[in-house]
Amino acid sequence: MSRPIQQTTVAIVFYISKFILPLLTACDQGRYMKNQITKFIKPDTDKILNDQFLGLIEGLTGLAGSKKEKIFLSIGKVLQKIRSAQFLSTLQQEWSYFREKGKVKDDYQFTDQHITCLQEMLDFLDSDAPDDVRFSVMKSIFIVAATEEKSTRESVLPQQYMKLCRQLNSGEILVLKATFDLVKKKHYTNPRPKQEDIRIWLKPVAESSGLKHRELVEIYEKTLMSKNMLAPRHSASANQVTLTTRFRLTDLGFGICEFISNYKHIEKK
Repeated sequence: MSRPIQQTTVAIVFYISKFILPLLTACDQGRYMKNQITKFIKPDTDKILNDQFLGLIEGLTGLAGSKKEKIFLSIGKVLQKIRSAQFLSTLQQEWSYFREKGKVKDDYQFTDQHITCLQEMLDFLDSDAPDDVRFSVMKSIFIVAATEEKSTRESVLPQQYMKLCRQLNSGEILVLKATFDLVKKKHYTNPRPKQEDIRIWLKPVAESSGLKHRELVEIYEKTLMSKNMLAPRHSASANQVTLTTRFRLTDLGFGICEFISNYKHIEKK
């Protein structure tokens, strides 16, 4: 299925599920018709993921038959498509696994939340340059939301979390995750907010994230502050910061990290 057709199909499904189906629910006859229409236009996520994967493979196959000059000009895109295909295959396998285990309800794929998250994920894989770190975060949010164990299908947070995390690069995600890991390990235990030298935060984050250099952490710190995931430094002294037991994580930053961390608990059940 080509991308334009796929997008059109998803849009039609979204329109019918949002406007037509609720209207039909108004009467018993409407409920019967709703069931029949739902069966007919079922937006099968497994099929969508499979079609997207086949589309990527077909694109690579077509390029293989192209002239050598075109291949060299497109080598960057080829590598990106190969990685995207690998990630898409992983997503498809995990989606099927959680559905077969009964962790994802059959009717979840009809929800506005799922359709929006699925569109975000497919666009991320198709348009961005995903790596392991970024894909792992996006996949975790996608799967955790689908199980409905940590949020409801009516919640708008999973969609917002995916949009925000998609804007982060792998370094920024590593800093965010390292800070959250230090919070869970109770690295900073002062019960009251306290003004500290920024190095009290920089050094352990650099070590825990694997980035090693605090200068690298400082580069990524700026984006996280601008997106309100990390508490800002003091305006009067850039080398000072107020620390709490959440080690600079804002409610938003902590909420995103906690939601993502639920993936491991769901996976182990």
